[in-house]
Amino acid sequence: MLRAIIEVTPDGRYKVLADRYDGKKFNSPNDVIVGPDGALYFTDPTLDLVAGEKQEIPFQGVYRLDAKGNVQLLTKDLSQPNGLAFSPDGKRFYVDDSEKRNIRVYDVAADGTLRNGRIFGEEPGGKGDGVPDGIKVDKNGNLLVTGPKGIWVWDAQGNHLGTIVMPEQPANLNWGDKDYRTLYIAATTSVYRLEMKTQGFVPYLRPSGPGVMPGVRD
Repeated sequence: MLRAIIEVTPDGRYKVLADRYDGKKFNSPNDVIVGPDGALYFTDPTLDLVAGEKQEIPFQGVYRLDAKGNVQLLTKDLSQPNGLAFSPDGKRFYVDDSEKRNIRVYDVAADGTLRNGRIFGEEPGGKGDGVPDGIKVDKNGNLLVTGPKGIWVWDAQGNHLGTIVMPEQPANLNWGDKDYRTLYIAATTSVYRLEMKTQGFVPYLRPSGPGVMPGVRD
């Protein structure tokens, strides 16, 4: 298992961007997003660590990877960090904990570090139910988080507005189509397409090339 953040080119070649923190191999990097500063933000749980492979980092962290290849630990206070997202204004950072079944929110400081971590919402369920996993945000700042039975919808204040019940348990999701009003959802055995009344928030680009910082997509 590679246990790394890699860049894949259209012709199938790949480049390892980072595979270690403080000289130790990552656990099993999971979700990754581009932040408003152009850096990559990713979670590193042990959810996909292959049996028999050694866990070298003694915690499950959330990291920032800048254009120069520097890896910065942002927080290690989650048990199994998974999905992550920024608010539309870039001032809040969300990350869910698949083991504790909650979503945390942090304030984002000017230097990209996180402050004031707190519980944003919880998605309780029984054994075999889905857990908080993929996260996406719409232009109004609402969160769509996969969880038990479907996709849980939260407003920016942490109120659970409702759940989009799915035919099978979803794990991840992304905005698509030209107007970003369609959700593409990866579930247990299928991929689903769901037209939405709201518009997705997909602002950040990461053009290729050393030191290139992204612009903002309208």
